[in-house]
Amino acid sequence: MNKFIRFVFILFYLLGMMAIYLSTVDKYDVIYDMDPMIYQGSLINNSNNGKVLSGVILFLILISQMTFFYFEKSRKWRWATGIMTVVACLFFSLYERDLEF
Repeated sequence: MNKFIRFVFILFYLLGMMAIYLSTVDKYDVIYDMDPMIYQGSLINNSNNGKVLSGVILFLILISQMTFFYFEKSRKWRWATGIMTVVACLFFSLYERDLEF
């Protein structure tokens, strides 16, 4: 596979992982740091839009990694594709269950 195309797939993967993290993090976390009178978790965020968005991003990552696996000739990069897919699924499941690292 062309090195540029390989780079694009890996860049898309990394940007997708960052988007999953940013869509599942508490958006009011900065406010808690700015004002000590507001307690952690006191502002309610009932929106599930971040969870839906992170699920869509995970789906796009999985599709792109399957495409990368299909067109890649190198055995080493095929293993890397499989590992990146498993890491993305684990990352998604950890953040969707609100577990701490």
